[in-house]
Amino acid sequence: MLPIVRGAVSGRLRRPLSTAATRPPWVMMDREIKQTKSRGGVSCSFRPPPSASSITIPIWSLALEPPGDKRAYMDTMRCRLLAASSDGFLLLDTLKSRVKLPDGLPVEALRVEAVLLKAVPSEPVCRWSERRVCNPVTGELLCLPDFPRGGGAAGKASTGCTDGTGMGLLTQAPEARYAAAQLSVAHDGRRFLLRRFDSRKGVWEDDLVLPSPLPPGRRMHMVLHEVFDFGGRLWWVDVSWGAVCLDPFCDQPQLRPVELPAGTVLAGSVSRNETNMRILDKHRRMGVSVGRLVYAEADAFHVRSFALDDESGSWTLEHDVSVASLWPDVKVLPSIAAIDPLDSDVLHLNVKEFTISVDLRQEKVMVGAAFLQGGVSPQSAASSYLPCVLPSFLGSTPIPGNNDVKKNKTLADVLVRSDRQPKT
Repeated sequence: MLPIVRGAVSGRLRRPLSTAATRPPWVMMDREIKQTKSRGGVSCSFRPPPSASSITIPIWSLALEPPGDKRAYMDTMRCRLLAASSDGFLLLDTLKSRVKLPDGLPVEALRVEAVLLKAVPSEPVCRWSERRVCNPVTGELLCLPDFPRGGGAAGKASTGCTDGTGMGLLTQAPEARYAAAQLSVAHDGRRFLLRRFDSRKGVWEDDLVLPSPLPPGRRMHMVLHEVFDFGGRLWWVDVSWGAVCLDPFCDQPQLRPVELPAGTVLAGSVSRNETNMRILDKHRRMGVSVGRLVYAEADAFHVRSFALDDESGSWTLEHDVSVASLWPDVKVLPSIAAIDPLDSDVLHLNVKEFTISVDLRQEKVMVGAAFLQGGVSPQSAASSYLPCVLPSFLGSTPIPGNNDVKKNKTLADVLVRSDRQPKT
């Protein structure tokens, strides 16, 4: 354990979860959604950063329709958080799979892992993805319609992603509307495919093919970084190059590019290597802090953050901190857990098995701000957490939009429940 981190952890390990009355102004959401067999509704456990918060969904609300025959089947589901809007609403993705098992096998004794590893013969029956919008405070959950089978203006639907990859959420609570949008690379990187859902209309609009604003020959790799909401636009990030953004409510949306700060843009060959990008994604993040676009990076020697000037459109170096000034073990390689949306002087880092908060202006680890991650190293798990602000109005605000246009086949379309009891 790092000496400076040991002291920070000692006084914080027994801190209880936040109650609704004292929930933090923002949280770092674990991207993996927990599932429970409880008959209750959606619940969220909020912890002050740098501790991770989590969301739990009952399995019954995600279950597939019963099969039409008496054969043996096994269903598997994986839920994850895709994005958070600036108003605090979450976008969830559920990947469902059903396989047909050989006759005569005791289904109750089978392990899901055995089926996934093909240790037990099985026949795939169906596999699809569902998207949901969630209010993490009230537990309200609305299911979005499935993607249309036709590709609209873009041609065949197979040209785009069929899951929630590259999807973001933009909410406008005063106007009572939201938009979900997915951007994917098309035509070998020369074009982008845009899918949009407008809550006022209740349907996915025709796919649009947009020209790439990137330099010639540059391909966007935006699978890993979350899509975020800033300035009334959704932002898709390639941590080796920069970001593109657009207004999903616009009738004729146009992609606008923003390159990373000078000296941080890497060669295009880096983004074509998925292994390199997964490593790079742990050490570079873009997000919003105090109403400004922020880019942060951490390596073995420095932790740096930049802010984009609205008027000039250029990046300004805000902080450049030597890793050696933060902890004595120079062999420890930090990764970025989250950009703080409310304090541009603070950055949250993964260091070994800890997630810590660092005051970049004071160049020190904040006392008592580290939290043990249950013995699991963040660097071997999720590369980062999803920042989510929790405005006070969330507790009394329904999900905006025309929510009568989509009704689930089960009670999962609206689940209103909030886990408001403190836990230890």
